[in-house]
Amino acid sequence: MKTFALAAAMALTSIASISHAQDAPEACLADERDFGALVSSLEAEGWTAIAPGEAIPEKAVESIALARTVFYATTDRGGASLEEIMDLQRRTVPGFARRADTDLAKVRVLTRGDDAMTMHWMLPQAGRWGIVEVICRISSSDGTPAEGTDEGFTDANMQTLNEEPLRRLGVVALEPALLAELTTDATTREIIETVSVLPPLEE
Repeated sequence: MKTFALAAAMALTSIASISHAQDAPEACLADERDFGALVSSLEAEGWTAIAPGEAIPEKAVESIALARTVFYATTDRGGASLEEIMDLQRRTVPGFARRADTDLAKVRVLTRGDDAMTMHWMLPQAGRWGIVEVICRISSSDGTPAEGTDEGFTDANMQTLNEEPLRRLGVVALEPALLAELTTDATTREIIETVSVLPPLEE
């Protein structure tokens, strides 16, 4: 009976992951290593990229800060309160638009209606040249709000969608009423994070 229950639970988790993967931008889970092509693909999906040096809209700063706060809070807070983490992220997010692109790391902030996201493109440390990591974190106004949580959000549930190349997906559902004292963002209902680790192209 326990084996059946476990199998059923894993099946439901897999179905939920596939559903949320459909909510995530296709570009974030694509087999694409070129940063410019990824940005263009996101724009084709209706996202607007904020050019380096441009100010990030206040609403987008709040949404992205909330996404980063919640994901940190579901992993390791380092002893900080939610309010402290949120204040730090509010100060951190505007700097994304001021970061210069390098050969090893690039980041873009993108918006689409009430939604906002960051897309990080990275070549990891020396010794792993050729591997490309793409991480998207989306503050989405879609999704079903969390209910019955103590802090206003569920735990991050990172699932592996594919082993090679590695693709992972995490979803956190928010309960806006319980987050009212933390943020002015009343539209974000769930936060989606995608991680793609693409191996080197074969010569």
